[in-house]
Amino acid sequence: MFPIWLGLRGGKGVATAFGVFLVLVPFAALGSIAVFILVFALSRFVSLASIIGAALFPLFAWLAAPWTHNYLILAIICIVAGLILIKHRPNIQRLIAGTEYRFGNKKPPASGEAEGSA
Repeated sequence: MFPIWLGLRGGKGVATAFGVFLVLVPFAALGSIAVFILVFALSRFVSLASIIGAALFPLFAWLAAPWTHNYLILAIICIVAGLILIKHRPNIQRLIAGTEYRFGNKKPPASGEAEGSA
């Protein structure tokens, strides 16, 4: 989530966390990906689907695997899910403002470009 070669910014935290969780708690990870698919299909917002899937993962892990009832393990799972949510803060702000990119729509022109120039 914080790769050194990208200046501790960027990365593919959701995909990496999903891969790790798929190995550690497969049914919980599959539950989160099902939520991701459902939210994405309904909203076409990748960020919203990622946020809700990540937020629900600790609950799915708790329900799917009794070994996650250990407080240390559950805390680690919650910290990773929380980091995903924190890294999505700009997306959350754009969702609230109504300016987040919706998959399938044209991206708005970059600042400084003239709109509708002929």
